[in-house]
Amino acid sequence: MNADALDATRIGLHLDGMRDRVFALGTEQSWSLGEFLCRQGERQRVLHVILEGEVAYPSGWFGPGAHTGELGFLLDVPRTADVAARTPVVSWSVDADAMQRDPAAAAILVAALVRELPSRLRKFRAAGSPPEDFCNATHPSIRALAGVLTRQSHAATAEAIWSFVRELPYRFGPWWISASETLRLGHGMCTTKSNLEVALFRAAGLEAGFVELQGDSSLVLPLLPSAWRPRVQQTVRHYMGAVRLSGRWHVAECSFTDPCLLELAKRWPALNGVIPCRFGEDVPFHPMAHIYGNDPFDVDVYPELSAAMARRSSFDLDQMELLNIVNDTLQPWIFDEPAWLLRARALLDKRPHEALKVAIAAAVVLAGELHGHLQEPV
Repeated sequence: MNADALDATRIGLHLDGMRDRVFALGTEQSWSLGEFLCRQGERQRVLHVILEGEVAYPSGWFGPGAHTGELGFLLDVPRTADVAARTPVVSWSVDADAMQRDPAAAAILVAALVRELPSRLRKFRAAGSPPEDFCNATHPSIRALAGVLTRQSHAATAEAIWSFVRELPYRFGPWWISASETLRLGHGMCTTKSNLEVALFRAAGLEAGFVELQGDSSLVLPLLPSAWRPRVQQTVRHYMGAVRLSGRWHVAECSFTDPCLLELAKRWPALNGVIPCRFGEDVPFHPMAHIYGNDPFDVDVYPELSAAMARRSSFDLDQMELLNIVNDTLQPWIFDEPAWLLRARALLDKRPHEALKVAIAAAVVLAGELHGHLQEPV
C-alpha cells in the first residue's frame, strides 16, 4: 500500500496536504486472525490506523478507517484493553519515537488526533432515556430559530426553513434524539434533519408531517466508504419532511447537501435534473420521485416519526464516525478542536519542533479525559 490508503481513514481527513510525509512516519503491518495489536496493561507508544479488516475489543469492534492505541501513543500509559484482529488486518502503525524524524509531519498527525478525540469523548455522555417528544417544536431554541426564518408568506417561510436545514452537513449518526438536539449538533441524517425541519415548520405555524419511503441501499452507498458498503442492509427506509401549502402536501427533502447530491448523481444521473435545488409553492423537492419518474405530490404524510426514531442502530457511535469518512471529505465541516491548534499551525513552517509540542499539549488534555473514562468501571 501507499499513502493513498490514509484517504479512507478518519486520520486522513486532517492531514492538510502533508499526507505523504505523515505516512512516511509509520510502517504497514499485517496481523493474523486473533493476533493482538494491543494487550491490556502493556506500555506501547504505537498508534495503529486500520486500513483493512476488523479488530475487536472487550465491548465491541471497529473496522477500516479507525485508529487505536492513541492513549499509549500520546500519554505513555498502559493499554486500557486488549485489541485483537477478528479478521486478517492491515494497519499503518506509528511509533512515538518516529515523530522526531519529521516534527512538522508529526505535528499534523497529532493535530488530526486532536480533531478526532472529541467524537470519542461524546459517547461517554450520559445517554439518558429517549426524549418524550422527538419533534419538540415548542423548545425555546426551535421557536427562536423559526422566528428568525419566518417570512411574509407561508411559502417563503417554508422555503427559508427547507434551505436552512438542507444546508446542514449530512452525516450518519444517532437518530434517537430530539429536534432541538439535532439543532445543537448542527448536522444530521434523513431522520434527524427531517425531524428538525418539521419541528421548525410547526413552530412557524405551518402544517407539517413526515413521508416514509423504502428503497434499496444503493441509493446512499456512494456516501459510504467502500469497505463499509457490504455491512449495510440491502433495504433502507428514507424519511422526508412535508409541508402543506395552498391545500397540497409538498415534500421538502432536506437530507442531502449539494456536494452529497453531486456524489449521488454519479450513481443516479437523473439527480442532475434537480441540481441546482429548488423548493417552493407548487415546486416540491422530492429527488426520489425524480429518479423513479413518480408524481411528487402522490405521497402519504404521517404526523409522527417517533416509532422510527426510537429504534436503535446496530452500529455504535464510534462506528458511525467511520461511516462519515466520505461525507466529511465532500462537505465543509468544522471539527471540534481547541483554539490553540491555530498556534501550532502558525509555528509549523518556521518552528516545527515547537508546533509539535503545542499540538501534543492540545492532544494530551483530551486524551487524559478519555483515559479517565476508560479507567472507570462500565
